[in-house]
Amino acid sequence: MAEDIPPQFMTQYEAVRDYLDLVQAAEAANAPTQMDSARAMQLLAAITNAHEILAPDYAPADLGLLVNACQYGKTVSTQLMQFGRAAMPVAVLIHPGGKASLGRRNADRFQPQLGLLLPYLLRCGARIQPLLDHWLSVATPEQRAELGPGGADTLRRNAQRQYLEILEAMRAQPAGSALKRSLVRALAETAAPYARMLQPAQRPAVSDALSDAREQMDAADAALLQQAIVAFSDDGCGTLCAS
Repeated sequence: MAEDIPPQFMTQYEAVRDYLDLVQAAEAANAPTQMDSARAMQLLAAITNAHEILAPDYAPADLGLLVNACQYGKTVSTQLMQFGRAAMPVAVLIHPGGKASLGRRNADRFQPQLGLLLPYLLRCGARIQPLLDHWLSVATPEQRAELGPGGADTLRRNAQRQYLEILEAMRAQPAGSALKRSLVRALAETAAPYARMLQPAQRPAVSDALSDAREQMDAADAALLQQAIVAFSDDGCGTLCAS
C-alpha cells in the first residue's frame, strides 16, 4: 500500500515514472537534447538523491524497499545508455560492436546524467551491504533458496561486477572531467563495504584493476584510489562474504 511506503521512496518512484516518460518522448523525437532540460535534470536529481534515499537509518525490514530504490537507478542508467537504439539500422544493431559503440556514444553524450547515476549506484550497493548481511544471518533456507541457483555467490559476483564496471567507466573518461572526479571519489568512498561483500579470492582482481587505474591519475585522485586498494586488501568478511 502506498501509505505504508516512506515518502522518500514515493517521491523517487514518481520521479522515475516522469523521467522515463521524458526518455520515451525524446527517443520518439530523436532528440537527446531534451534530456538536458532543467525538468529532466531535476527529476534525475530526485531519483539519485542520496541524502533522502540512502542516508536514513533503515531497519533490516526495509531492505526490499532500498533494493527497489537502487534498481530504479539501474533502470534509468540502462535507458540512457541504450538511447537511440530503436532508431539504429538493423545492420548496425547486429554488428558485434554495435551495442558497445552505442554505449560509448551515450556515455559521452550524457556525462552530467551519469555523473548523478553512477555514483548513486555505487553508494546504493554500499548502503545495502549491512542490511543484506543482517538478512542473510537470519534468513531461512527457504528464503535463501529464493535467491536462485547461484545463491549468495550470485550476489557477490554482481557486487564485484558493478564495482569493476564503474571503475572502467571512470578510466574511460578524459583527464580532468567532472564525471571522472566524481567517480574516483565514489569508488574510494564505497570500497570498504564492497570489499566486505566479496570473498578474499575475489578481491585481488579488484585491487589489481584499481592499481592499474591509479597509474593514470593525478596525485589527488591516485591517493583516493590508494584508499580503495587498501580497503580491498583487508581480510574482513561480512555475512555475504562468508555465506
